[in-house]
Amino acid sequence: MATDNPKAGLGYAAEFQSSALPFVTSSTAPAAGSPVRFLFPKISRFIMVSNKDATGTNTLSFGFTRNGVIGNNKFVVSGGQTVEVEIRAKELWLQGESATPVFSLLAGLTNIDATMMPVLTGTLPSGSPGWSGVG
Repeated sequence: MATDNPKAGLGYAAEFQSSALPFVTSSTAPAAGSPVRFLFPKISRFIMVSNKDATGTNTLSFGFTRNGVIGNNKFVVSGGQTVEVEIRAKELWLQGESATPVFSLLAGLTNIDATMMPVLTGTLPSGSPGWSGVG
């Protein structure tokens, strides 16, 4: 009897069709230029970011690399808004754009181990282009 049973991978559609496992956190976003990194233990099925700024004037941003969030490869969430994206990712970077608003992060996770996800980077170690649009 084989003991090395196959595992679900990034192309296993059933993992992205079934209910997700929760990953939830809330805190105050760090200032622009000092993003915080969230490492997921499993690959995400969806990610939801809520900007809880009571005034509605302070924005925050998130992306998938540190350079992307500090640069221009990020998504900006206005105060009082929530954004949900269906994206496979093993990490998320988040920072305040204006001030340091309170945020909530909910990631719905699959059963696919995070080690199966490639590293998203704008430039590969060889210097050649990596994933465009992430930084």
